[in-house]
Amino acid sequence: MIFETIKALAATRNIPLRTIEISLRLPAGTFQTWNQTAPCNKLVAVARYFHVSVEALLG
Repeated sequence: MIFETIKALAATRNIPLRTIEISLRLPAGTFQTWNQTAPCNKLVAVARYFHVSVEALLG
């Protein structure tokens, strides 16, 4: 769910997931591992990147 939300946000802004991972200094493929859970501190960073709440990412 988290991965799909991040993927959809990235698509609406025409930003490749890898670009976001690089910007946030995350290893390649990080988002694909976040199907159900994500590290809180990294999830907060992604929410800030998109200017959305953590709750919005969690669905």
